Amino acid sequence: MLVTDRSPSISILIAARNEETNIMACLQAISQLHYVPLDAVEVLIGNDQSSDQTQAVVTDFIADKPNYRLINISDAITGLRGKANVLAQLVKHARGHSLFFTDADTQVSPNWLTEISRHLTQKVGVVTGVTLPEGPALFHKLQTIDWLYNLTLTHLVSSMGIPVTAMGNNMAVSRAAYDAVGGYESLPFSVVEDYALFQAVVKKRYGFRNLLNEQVLAQTKPVDTFRQFLHQRKRWMRGATDLPVWMVVSLYGQYLAGPLLILLGWFYPVLAVSLYVVKLFVQTTVISFGLGRLRRTSLLPYVLPFEIYQLIIGPLAVLFYLLPTPIEWKGRKYN
Repeated sequence: MLVTDRSPSISILIAARNEETNIMACLQAISQLHYVPLDAVEVLIGNDQSSDQTQAVVTDFIADKPNYRLINISDAITGLRGKANVLAQLVKHARGHSLFFTDADTQVSPNWLTEISRHLTQKVGVVTGVTLPEGPALFHKLQTIDWLYNLTLTHLVSSMGIPVTAMGNNMAVSRAAYDAVGGYESLPFSVVEDYALFQAVVKKRYGFRNLLNEQVLAQTKPVDTFRQFLHQRKRWMRGATDLPVWMVVSLYGQYLAGPLLILLGWFYPVLAVSLYVVKLFVQTTVISFGLGRLRRTSLLPYVLPFEIYQLIIGPLAVLFYLLPTPIEWKGRKYN
């Protein structure tokens, strides 16, 4: 990418904390983005007090790239912690009219900027792509189906004009919309900072888009241990408490489908079996639709194992969420 005297129109913001093993792939993907003109893009990386070699890896990579900047984040804006604090400070350095957010463990697609920019208009303040975890193990594949199922549902509901959420590792917000809500420093602190920003932008009557196509498909790392998985779900469920009541009920219904159907089957076995068949049909249809849109039909063999996975991890995730333990994320604890 080249840089000129004119201000960039797009700022890509990346928060990084102890990401020495991941951030090189992230930055390489960004360096291969297809966008014209290339000098209209700047990349800001916020080093969030990393104790590993994140700073050294980034410094080496951007040495010959004048439109990339590494910014060390040592202090916190009052009321902010973690990723929200890093992003708030990166925005203060950003010069773009559009703010694109991704994570240090995520690799965006080459057409990411072009496709999302088409939908980010004066009236549409926030646009979200779709991100899937990629890994070789069965546990990883089931996480992929899990993310795809929920993101496809989000896309379908959002297509009806109903706001659900955004995804902070694959999201763009217009600078006008960001400034209209006062930025992260004006929002109540949340461990799901992407949802907090999305909710605030929508409340300011900006439009939103949740895209589901191959052009905005990004890849991220799955979690490797069940403990990490439970803490990830606990963080997400903490954010979900701010959703409309019917969405919260639907989420818990999805997580607790197994126990609820067993209980119903004790009294009304035919009804319970009928509801389970309907659930399985709808779930399979939604997943198949998402896989088709993203051209990932090779994952179809994992659709049925996903049902077993969901019946097991759903109740466990709810139980773990209810435990009075802090959320662990990126080496920090959040109450």
